[in-house]
Amino acid sequence: MGRAAFPAIAVATLIPLALFYLTLAAGTMFWAIGVSVVYAYGCAVLQYCRRRRVSGMLLMTVLMVTVRAVSVAASGTAMLYFAIPVAETAVFALMFLATMRTRQPLIVRLMRDLVPHLADDLADRQGLIKGLSLIWTATYLASGATALALLATVPLPVYLGAHQLAGWCWVGAGMALSVSVCRRSGDGGFLKAALAGRPVQLPGPRAGGMVELAAAA
Repeated sequence: MGRAAFPAIAVATLIPLALFYLTLAAGTMFWAIGVSVVYAYGCAVLQYCRRRRVSGMLLMTVLMVTVRAVSVAASGTAMLYFAIPVAETAVFALMFLATMRTRQPLIVRLMRDLVPHLADDLADRQGLIKGLSLIWTATYLASGATALALLATVPLPVYLGAHQLAGWCWVGAGMALSVSVCRRSGDGGFLKAALAGRPVQLPGPRAGGMVELAAAA
């Protein structure tokens, strides 16, 4: 899982986050926003040229930086850059719920970025999709509410670090609950394959079938 997931996470979240804060420390808020926009669109164009598709995580990054940049430019208020992510987090949370019963649930799309060799198997497990979608809806709603409370009560320098830490804590809680749901639903083999990245045999979604899950190279 680590080998498949880390590049997608780094490109879509860790690198742009680092670039934003480094530029903010060295320059101004508006330069930091500009660098974030250029990076997101540059990576999206590069991915599309190489693979003819853009990862779900990077698409979310492009959407978020676009909304933030346009809002700040229209209002002239840099503080809006930090307020908008609260609404974005809530929308992202509700997307898990809204797509839960569609042909392409958001949880499956993200799985294709993080653990691509298990995404097709997850797509056949409606009960697991429902459980994981509800977990991540609650996780992101709680994260957004925490960020809003921090933004309204603490100074901006404190907020910059505190909301990141709080967000990571909520994501950690979401991951722990996801592991628990996989175990309780009897999908322990699915969980082991995701974490260990090795082939395992799982009961197939159709009666009498077996599914061989091969680890990603």
